[in-house]
Amino acid sequence: MSDLMSENHVGPVISSLLVDGVGTLGFLALLGVALYARARKRAEARSAEASFDGAKPLVPGAAVLFGEVERAEGAETAVRVEVDQAGEDHETSGSWSHKWTEKGRRVLVEPFYLRLGSGDRVRVEPRDDVFLVDEMDGVIRVDLKTRVRYAELTPGERVYASGTLSRAQDPESPPAAGYRSGREGFVLRPPRGGRMLLSSQPLGERFLERARFHGRWAKWILLCAFVFHALVLGFHLRRWAGTDTTAPIVRLHHYTTRSEDSVVDHYMVWMSPREGVLVRDHVDEGDFAWMQEGQPVRLRLMEAPFEKRTTIGPHLTVHVFAWSVVPLLVGAWLVYRLRERATRPWYERPVVDSGGGKLEATYEAEKARSQDRKSA
Repeated sequence: MSDLMSENHVGPVISSLLVDGVGTLGFLALLGVALYARARKRAEARSAEASFDGAKPLVPGAAVLFGEVERAEGAETAVRVEVDQAGEDHETSGSWSHKWTEKGRRVLVEPFYLRLGSGDRVRVEPRDDVFLVDEMDGVIRVDLKTRVRYAELTPGERVYASGTLSRAQDPESPPAAGYRSGREGFVLRPPRGGRMLLSSQPLGERFLERARFHGRWAKWILLCAFVFHALVLGFHLRRWAGTDTTAPIVRLHHYTTRSEDSVVDHYMVWMSPREGVLVRDHVDEGDFAWMQEGQPVRLRLMEAPFEKRTTIGPHLTVHVFAWSVVPLLVGAWLVYRLRERATRPWYERPVVDSGGGKLEATYEAEKARSQDRKSA
């Protein structure tokens, strides 16, 4: 009788492992990952925002500037990131969809100027490893299955620029008496051993957006854990409010249920832990075979209104349904990681776009859009 338990329940060790180990510690660990990522991104946002001081005078050294983009004389661009994409379309059950996949990217850079709020004009000389944070809203449709998406700093756009500021040659600086070169001004270049950052967003915004993402997922993880524990509520009730006791069997009942293609046997045991109190539970066929009316059995008794949560046997057990916590936790982790990658901005991941309809249905509109932007 020491191994007696309710039908379709797992043993006490596995029960504790599923509920406490996977269902509690597992979700707490995943929640901790999300909350840590959220805190780290918020700290990066604060650090990025603190790096900018609009009132700070121009002095050589590490600097973060904010100003309006002006192209250099004769330049056709300032910074432009182009992403080559190949398109393909598919039919599923009569419905068409298409996808554009990145095949390569390149960065076009030329020196440009930032007109600061103070009126100073600073020359910016980025390298082709510049980190551009801007909207990728340009499209050039080359042919039916080839296009180029691009992000570009345009004249008049206001951006933050982070790098190393120094006095250096500036071909557009007005001649100044006392300088041997005659044309010298402040020039912003990439930091030694690092990349220049150019951002049309507030410096902390991209970190705050990722912090919000991880915060939302922390809530989803909590919801998944809550749903699981709500479904195994009986286990928790028996743990904290149940009473180990012995009760005689007052009735044994075998019945069947039928469906179109099966007949299922059920074995119900009625017990009376005290006068006027009846509880019941199901057992498997093997246990039912040796049971007799009047025989005392151990049970985990729950009082009203939770008497239906009573289970037969000396152990704290849970229904085999609790195994669902394993795919639930693994699934939550996988979806979280996949969404974390898929929702990164274009400058941190390969650019893949999808939509409804065939490629040819988008061709004319994107071709016209390309020509309009080119003429503008």
